[in-house]
Amino acid sequence: MRTIASILALALTALAWAADAPPAFREAAVLYDQGQFDQAIARYESLLAAGVRSANLCFNLGNAHFKAGHLGRAILNFERARRLEPRDRDIEGNLGFAAKQSKAYDAAAAGSWSAWLADLRDSLTVDEWTWAVVACYWLALLGLITFIWLPPAIEWRRWLRSAAIAFGAVALLSSVGLGAKIAVEEGPQPGIAVAKETVVRFAPVDDGMRHFTAYEGQKLWIVGERPSRMQNVPGWLEVERADGKRGWVPADAVERI
Repeated sequence: MRTIASILALALTALAWAADAPPAFREAAVLYDQGQFDQAIARYESLLAAGVRSANLCFNLGNAHFKAGHLGRAILNFERARRLEPRDRDIEGNLGFAAKQSKAYDAAAAGSWSAWLADLRDSLTVDEWTWAVVACYWLALLGLITFIWLPPAIEWRRWLRSAAIAFGAVALLSSVGLGAKIAVEEGPQPGIAVAKETVVRFAPVDDGMRHFTAYEGQKLWIVGERPSRMQNVPGWLEVERADGKRGWVPADAVERI
């Protein structure tokens, strides 16, 4: 069981681990409890490098980064955890708390209708939206067929019609949610700014004209990429801000969720 009360209070965090957790996972837990956050991060990242993927791993890696003062990477890993478990309240709580620490946090935007709709869209995975559409469609069809088949004299027949209409409406709305989710999944990749402040430029060159500043923990959408022609030199990413402004940043300044 994961707990978030302590991180919300910026106090000690108590974590419970599965008995069959990998040794590196348990070692990371011990290091975290001892306040050795950088070492805990290294253990968690060794699991990621080995191909382990879970919401629990991303969540706890995010906690370790948060305690180590790496706000951008904390938000990045909370976002990754939310993708794997979109309705987990612990993940949502820590992500929301961490996001408020970013200079880019906009309270008005976070409480807007568009943000609420985005949260609703992201509350289900593509597979879950698909199941919702199919289930409601078949329930609506079953209710309609039964309504037509039953004799008019049966009193509760009219309730079947109402149920069929309701399930049909939910199927239609779920189809909209599914379409929106697919559009997001197949659209520009979201990323998180991991540097304290990053100058976003009009052109992918070091002396390009400054456009705006991206702050640690800010969500940006990656719409283009220009690889580096030199070894050990990062390339460039073209990113888009929530308000539609676009520009170029060094590739190591933003990490994909």
